Parts: sequence; C-alpha cells; structure tokens
Amino acid sequence: MAQPHICFILHGRRSPSHWPDRLLRQFSRRFVVQIHITTSGLRAEEVACLAVTQGCDFVIAVGGDGTVHEVVNGVMRAPAERRARVTLGVLPVGTGNDFARSLGMSASVSRLYRLIQRDSARWLDLGRIDTLGEAPWTRYFANIASLGVSSAVVERVARMPRWLPAGPAYGLGAVLSLLTWRPSRMQVTFDEGTVIEEPMVDLCLANGRYFGGGLGVAPEARQDDGLLDVVMIRNASVVAFLRFMPLMRQTRRIDDARVRYAKSRGVRVSSDPPGCPLEADGEQLGSAPVRVSVLPGALRWLGCESGR
Repeated sequence: MAQPHICFILHGRRSPSHWPDRLLRQFSRRFVVQIHITTSGLRAEEVACLAVTQGCDFVIAVGGDGTVHEVVNGVMRAPAERRARVTLGVLPVGTGNDFARSLGMSASVSRLYRLIQRDSARWLDLGRIDTLGEAPWTRYFANIASLGVSSAVVERVARMPRWLPAGPAYGLGAVLSLLTWRPSRMQVTFDEGTVIEEPMVDLCLANGRYFGGGLGVAPEARQDDGLLDVVMIRNASVVAFLRFMPLMRQTRRIDDARVRYAKSRGVRVSSDPPGCPLEADGEQLGSAPVRVSVLPGALRWLGCESGR
C-alpha cells in the first residue's frame, strides 16, 4: 500500500530552524514528506495549490495566522475534487495563532502525529471576501475578517519588535490606533434582509472566536455552523476599549450598548467615507465596499474540539 503524502509549509522567518529535521524524524517512517520553507505569501499559496493538485493527503501550515491564510488561499485555487481529498492542519508558531486557538491546536509535533493517526479531522466553514469595486477580486479567510480600526492595529503590530509577545503587542497597537482613529459610517446589509447603518469603530465578521493575539471578540462563533458571527463595535474610546479587554480575554460577551452581535450567512458592507480598510487573518487586503460570506464545510481540518 502506497505511503500517504504530507506537505509541510513553513514560514521562512517564524519557524524554528530545527523544525525540518524534527518533522522528518517524526513523519518520514509513515509518510512521504515534503518540506517547503517559504520566502513570500505568494510562494506559500503556490506550494499549497501544487501539493493539493498533485494529490497530497495532508497539508500542514507551520506558522501563524498569515501562513494559514496563504495556505488556505492556495488550496482554494486547486480543483474542487482534489480539495475534497486533502486534510489541512496547523502547527502554530506565529505571532497571534488565533485560528489555531479556535481549533484547540498547539505547536506539539507529537500531538499532530496522534491526531493524524486517529483521523481527528472535521469539515469546517470558510469565509469568502468579494470586493465590489472597479477591480473585483475574491479572497478566502479561515478565521476573522474585519473592517475599521483593527486594520490599523494589524499595521502597527507588523512594525513592532518581534520579541514582543502577541498579547501586549496587540493591546498596545489597539490603544495607539484608537487615539487617532475616526469611526466610519458603515452600512451592513445582511443576506437575511436586515440593514444596519451607523458609525462603527470596528466591524468583525467571524468564523473563529479569536483575533488580536487571543481576544475572544466572537465568543459564540462556531467554525462548523454555516454562519458568520457579526460583531459591531460602535464609537468606543480608549477607556471603553480597556474596559472591554478583560471580557474579550475571557471570551465573554460584552454587555454594553456600543457592542452588538448578530449572525448571518453573508453581508454586504459599504462605508462613508468610502474605503474603510479591511483585514483578514491578520493580513491587510483592501477596503470597503465588500461582500463577505461563508462557505459551509469547505475544508477538512485536523483538530479535536468540535464546534470550537
């Protein structure tokens, strides 16, 4: 019987230098192992697409949310019949690792091996972004997309020293960004017919529960329910945000008139002034107007916490 193929896609700067040898020692007896150390996001996408197209059985992202984002978008470029046969996984060694946190995954190589042995995988939803401007494009996200101040936070965190832990980095980035951020008036049109229009400091469209290095912004989000959790944060000052932080750290709902929760199969978002910035999985992508929707059960992921 032929050995299954497993492809590891390693973030070139984030992954520890000893990991290729460690992965080979752990997996080479049972698998045909491919290890790719990426030099850019585009390269990660190309490798993921090629691995799935060639019939790879497992594709593992070794990095953070950005690496997961790149791998997912590469996989989605492969033929649908090939995507249906591949199982994805993540070894989180990045800055935020929020998608892995929602999955309940750790950076343990031996645990990943056990999950594969037990076939502990399930079909999870995927977010889809379609721009509505003059040059339309489509992008996919595994975790959370957001419009507003969170995009500015992502930009600030990317410029911070790499030794700074994720929690303090995102907290400091949020405070500094809120000091100068001006809310955009957003119109959110739900597929179910509801229209909400008001100034918002941030709009989160969540498949997973966490963003910003462990902030549980969408405490009731499930990655397998066929819905996006929509979190609308009205004009919140730095003081208000600091009050929200402990609740988000505990992944609890915020009982405050400035925070509103909803669920939807998809939404259209526009902003006034136009061009409110958009990020997804910690990657800056573009700006409103956009349509964000969910693809139920789109990809099969290793993980052990059903509904988390």
